[in-house]
This record gives sequence, structure tokens and C-alpha cells, in this order.
Amino acid sequence: MTTVVGCSSKTPEVKPEQPNASGDNNEAEKVLVVAFERDAETLNHIKTGWYSDALIYIYDRLVSRDYDFNYLPGIATGWETSEDGTIWTFKLKEGIKFHDGTDLTANDVKWTIETIIDPETASPAQSDFAAIKEVIVKDDYTFDIVLNQPFPNLLFILSNTSSGIISEAAYKEYGDDYGSKYLVGSGPYKFEEWVKGDKIVLVKNEEYNWGPDWMENNGTPIIDKIVMRVIPEESSRQMELESGGVHILRDVTATLLPKLEQSETVEVFSGEATKLGYLAYATDKEPFTDIRVRRAINHAINKEDIAKYVFRDNATPAYGYLPPMLSDEYYPNSKEESYEYSIDKAKELLKEAGFPDGLKFILAAENSTEYTRLAEVLQDQLKLAGINVEIQLYDSSSYTAMLKDGKQELFLREYSWPNADILDWFLLSSQFPYPNHSRWQDQKTDELIKAAATSPTWEERALGYH
Repeated sequence: MTTVVGCSSKTPEVKPEQPNASGDNNEAEKVLVVAFERDAETLNHIKTGWYSDALIYIYDRLVSRDYDFNYLPGIATGWETSEDGTIWTFKLKEGIKFHDGTDLTANDVKWTIETIIDPETASPAQSDFAAIKEVIVKDDYTFDIVLNQPFPNLLFILSNTSSGIISEAAYKEYGDDYGSKYLVGSGPYKFEEWVKGDKIVLVKNEEYNWGPDWMENNGTPIIDKIVMRVIPEESSRQMELESGGVHILRDVTATLLPKLEQSETVEVFSGEATKLGYLAYATDKEPFTDIRVRRAINHAINKEDIAKYVFRDNATPAYGYLPPMLSDEYYPNSKEESYEYSIDKAKELLKEAGFPDGLKFILAAENSTEYTRLAEVLQDQLKLAGINVEIQLYDSSSYTAMLKDGKQELFLREYSWPNADILDWFLLSSQFPYPNHSRWQDQKTDELIKAAATSPTWEERALGYH
């Protein structure tokens, strides 16, 4: 269904040395400016599968993860599990306030979770919460999460951005404006404004003193304001960083990285990541309904060259839908059983499928420096097998709209997710047509994914995803 073209093994994050916020002196307002290539789709995390970093700071979650990915209490003080693993009892910290001054209680937790799992909400995160039957409130600070079956992945789900606890009253009060003009969480930063295509501004929550205990600072933030700027042009992001207009660049492209590494005013940080990019096709459209055509495209892609020349060795070839960093769930024989690069095999498969003279498609991608370059390299590689593609580039919002409308043929996409349940999003029939962009609907696939996701132990779950 998809050809995975690159798995990023390093996610560079660039900071200027000694990023002074605004500052004329230590008493000045401390402002941190972070640059992003693309804007958010919405800041209503119930309604999107593409989460802005702003949501991390606006909302609190029941469970937190430390730097070693251990699951620890967030705004929950702890939890207990029934013997059969189907009832999880949580207790909330007392005294937590939403940004509007109202109390965060177990009723808000119940409303947030049950709104996500309600089919009428059509939340992209619904499948993540599918194991949850209901939330039973015992008192203002105690509640049970009742599962349909044992679900070892529950703590991961509850620690995700999608599980940020929302004020029920605020959500209902602001209606369609929630997620664009208004957001009410309980996190360390409050929402101030979102100028679409320009910036998201957050200000510190002066009352915040309920952060996770494992954090060095679990009280009022040190930084007064966070400005998340949208700067689509790579050269502009570079100039802003080197001039001090921004302090941090996220998701630095492979073409920009060498320039920044030579800068005397910039420090580059990189590390292993779970980001994975892939080439996919609309499997419900001719000729992609023919497995021979899909296999031909796979054989025509040289992933090693893409990693070397597009990502400049800041990525490793991906041989499956999950990145190697997911060590438990990653299939160890992925490389050995993947499609080998062979133009001859690609041509032979196209001939068998009835296309001896090749094919012509539209290849869609977001209009970014890296993905434009990737699309051009794929265009050249596919052409060798007789597959001619016309590249169409979109801005972020138009690209998402196009995929939701089902207008795609070949398209490029990426995700960053530290868990195998990402397969639910992209491959389950229930996620058609969004975020199942490849439009794959198959009962056997559904059964295999659901069997893995509902395995009673983590070990069985990992084997199920293999």
C-alpha cells in the first residue's frame, strides 16, 4: 500500500548560543521564539491528527513520560488496575485550575475521553481510545476508566498530546471558535493568540504549580512567553536564526544543516527520532488497485540514494511502516523481506499488469524545500521504470484538504509517533478517508491490527505488530 522512502534517524534542533529572549537585562520579559516550517491545522486536538507543539504546553495529561520514556504521574497522583486488567482507577491532584480559573475535576476527564470515543465526534484519535468502554466518576478527584478488554497501551495513550484534558464548559461555550480563537487548558502556558500563517503566542501560567514531580521545575515556567513563528522559506528561517530573530529551529532540513553547522553563532543538537516519511498511493483508484502496479512502484524506488542525496545521510532507509526506534514492535526482518531496488522487475510487473508503455500519475507533496527535492528525485527514479509523474505542490492546509477530499494519486506524507498504534490511523477501514489517506479498506488488515492492539500483554502486542 505504501512505499516508505525515508526514516529520519536524526532530528536536528538548532539553537543560537546563549539565546537571550528579548533582553536588555535580567528583568526584561523572557521571550522564547521558535520557528516552524508549517502552521497548525487547528489547535483543537479532538479534531485533528496533526498536533501543534503549542498543545503540549497548553494542556495537562493524566500521565507523563520522563526522558527515559518511563510512565509516571502527570496530573494524576497515581493509578491502580483490577486483576483482570479492565478497570483502571485514577486519582487526580487537587487544586488544579483551568486557565479561566475554574476547577479541573474528574468530570472534565470523563467528558474529554468520552467525547473523543463518541463516533459522532469523528475524532481522528478515536481508534487510539477504542479499548475504552466508559469513564465512571466516583468523586471530583477519583474515576475509573473501564476497558472492553485488557489494553497494555493505555498509559501511552493517556500520555499523548491527544489526551490533553479540556474544560468541558469552555469547549461548549466557545463552540466552533474553540481551537482557533479560544483554548482553555490547565498547562504551564496559556493561549494568547493565533495569527494563522504567522504565529502562535503563549504566555506563562502564573498559577501553575502542579507539574510532574520528576521535572526539575514543576512550578511556574521560567520563560514568560513562547512565540511559535511560521516561516515557510528555508533561507528566511536561517537568516532569522543567525540574526537572533528566532532562538530555535525545529525540524531542520538536510540542505540547511551543513550551513548551520558551520555557523559560529548556532549550536546544532540531533538525536534518534521516530519520524518516518513515505510515498503512498490511493489504493481504491485504478491502476493502484492492481498489486502488480503497487509492487512495481516499490521496486522502482532507490531508498538508499534518497537517504544519501536528499537527506545527506541524516536519515536511514525505511523498510516498513514502523521505524527501527520502536524496538519492541519493529519487525526485525523488515530489510530482508522488503522490496529490492530493481528497475527490471518494476518494468516486468508493469508489463504483466497491462502497461508495457508505462504509466503517468500526479505526485502530490507539501511545498517545502525538502519535500520538493524528494519529489524531484522520485520523479527521476520512477521515470527509469516508465512511470512518469507530474509534481503538484500544496501549502499545508490545501494539502490536507486535498487528501480529505480523496483527490490524491501518488503522494508524500510523514509522521512522528513513538508507538505502533500509528498503524490504526493510516490503515484501518474505520479511518477512511481521513487520516487513512491511502484509502486502504481491507477486513484482514483490520483484524490483524485490532488483534495486535488488544493483546493482553505488551509482549504479545509487539509480536502482533510484527
